[in-house]
Amino acid sequence: MPLYDMGDTDFGAYLLAAGASAPVGPVEVHGQIFTASGDDNNDADFDAFWVPAGQSYYWAEIMGLGVFDNQKSAHACGDKISNITAINAGVIFKATPQLTFTGDLWFAKLNEDDSNGETNLGTEVDLKATYKIMDNLSIDVIAAYLFAGDATYKEGSCEQENPYEIGTQLSLSF
Repeated sequence: MPLYDMGDTDFGAYLLAAGASAPVGPVEVHGQIFTASGDDNNDADFDAFWVPAGQSYYWAEIMGLGVFDNQKSAHACGDKISNITAINAGVIFKATPQLTFTGDLWFAKLNEDDSNGETNLGTEVDLKATYKIMDNLSIDVIAAYLFAGDATYKEGSCEQENPYEIGTQLSLSF
């Protein structure tokens, strides 16, 4: 006799993702879309996509635990992709051999309603300037702003309505 009898259990989780990039004149245009199942009820079926421990996918700066984060916006899945559909479009412009500008626009929604019946996580704008100081040493200046959707913020909650981040990072590779 098993220690835990789960009875008849169905596993039906999925993750679908696609991305592309192409040079268009002086810029590189890129985009991606991904969707992962969520669990819509408390039955014996496992429908939510589950990411094994130690695996991460950092996508947007605020909703997806970008460069600086260990905290995500309310109800976003962060780097553990589950119960979400996200769409991205962005550009990379190399102004000089040392200076690169990157801009990304993200839209994300929950695949299953939250406890308030909401799904819209919001639209996020991420901007980054990277300057190569010398070989193996660069500095990034990053700014991000989330136009929070109804699933991210509720009146009276302690969450900031439209969160933003501004920061710098010095990177040394050896």
